[in-house]
Amino acid sequence: MRKHFLRTLVISGIATGLIACGQASATTAKPTVAGTVAAVATATIQPTVDLGALVATPEQTDNSSMTAMLVSGTGEVKTLNDAELNFQVTGTVSEITAREGAVVKAGDLIATLDTTLYDQQVAQANANLASAKATLNGLRAGGPDDLLAQAQLKQALAAQETTKPGSTSADARAATLSLEVAQSNLKSTKDRLSLAKTQAQLQLDIANQSLTQATSQLTYDQWNWEWVVNEGTDPVQPTMMGRPNKIGDSTIKRYKMAYEISVSRRDAAQIGLRNAQIGYDQAVQAELVGNNTAQQQLEQAQLAYDRVVNPTGRDLANIEATVASAQAAVNRITAARAQAEAGVAQAEAALTLANINRSRAEIRAPFAGTIAYITIAVGDPANPAGRPVVQIVDTANLRIDALISDADIGNVAVGQKVTVSVDAVPGQTYDGTVAFVSPIAVGVGNVRSYTIHVDLTDTTNLRAGMSARVNLLGE
Repeated sequence: MRKHFLRTLVISGIATGLIACGQASATTAKPTVAGTVAAVATATIQPTVDLGALVATPEQTDNSSMTAMLVSGTGEVKTLNDAELNFQVTGTVSEITAREGAVVKAGDLIATLDTTLYDQQVAQANANLASAKATLNGLRAGGPDDLLAQAQLKQALAAQETTKPGSTSADARAATLSLEVAQSNLKSTKDRLSLAKTQAQLQLDIANQSLTQATSQLTYDQWNWEWVVNEGTDPVQPTMMGRPNKIGDSTIKRYKMAYEISVSRRDAAQIGLRNAQIGYDQAVQAELVGNNTAQQQLEQAQLAYDRVVNPTGRDLANIEATVASAQAAVNRITAARAQAEAGVAQAEAALTLANINRSRAEIRAPFAGTIAYITIAVGDPANPAGRPVVQIVDTANLRIDALISDADIGNVAVGQKVTVSVDAVPGQTYDGTVAFVSPIAVGVGNVRSYTIHVDLTDTTNLRAGMSARVNLLGE
């Protein structure tokens, strides 16, 4: 209300001055009607009062009609991009590759945690995926196991066919085929299970080596930690210049963390060894059972071949049981294939998660900009006290955020030209364009204002946080 009152007061004063000037001219001369019209048409009244942001200044055209208002507002230089970054996993900072004030590109590495554990998880996930794919490959349609099961079913059906009245010499051919399949099955089973046992032995050897290394590292880190606890000096350099080399809290924390990590790695290696031992034992048992089964199948094929000419009642029962067993084997292959496909999907998901966790052990620049601060050092835990560890700002892309009075916002629109002056850069103005007008007001007491965003054509000498004043002609 006050602004509307002041505008009315100023406009009334200007009108009164125009009337007074006209009366003064009429007193001193008697112009003709045409002359009076021409004088009014060419006269331009320039207001001398600068009311700033409180009053809109009238701009007049050649026909003296008011068409625009000067709208002003205060604001601040802002960055388009500003990010506070944290590690998204736990660990210890192992490397910082940037410094405060450095200019980085999108994707540049800023800091890294110790990734030993995460690298191991990725390697294990890759191994599990390879194992799952190998299992699925063996069970795939048309694969060795599937072909074998189908062949065994055909063999059983062929043997069954020989028991029907009127069988011909095809019975002998079927028995011969069954025998050949059983012989081939025995050989392939021995080769396959022997390879599986060899691979399990290799995994067991690797697990033993990992446990040995982890135990050795634990012994070293435990000795250092016990020295720190008992002596309070640096175990690497207990004395310096003839005096005890006392260490601070951060160094104590580092030795303690190294000891705890070694304990975790030793425990993980023990679990890995137990799992590898179980896998090896299972492979040995599978080899024994598989070879015995294949041998029994060969013996059954030989028996069927020998009895194909004159099958007995027991032979007929055995043939029927063989058919049922072969059909069950085919069904098991189908079910196992579905289970193996699910295992591959699970292994792929686990690998994806392991890679995500590995990537989260790094902080990389999400966009090009300047590093404002880094609050961590090598050896610190990730995200100490939960505060952001890195802030990066995009100093190349700046804009102005300004507040415009609710009395003037109706004269502001997107695309409108703006001139900006900055207190920190005296004597220089910047051109810009209104890019956004907030649809809602911000209220402070009885004062209500709307936020606008101004894109600048030039940002030379500007920094985020500088105060600015915007001026634009409202329609």
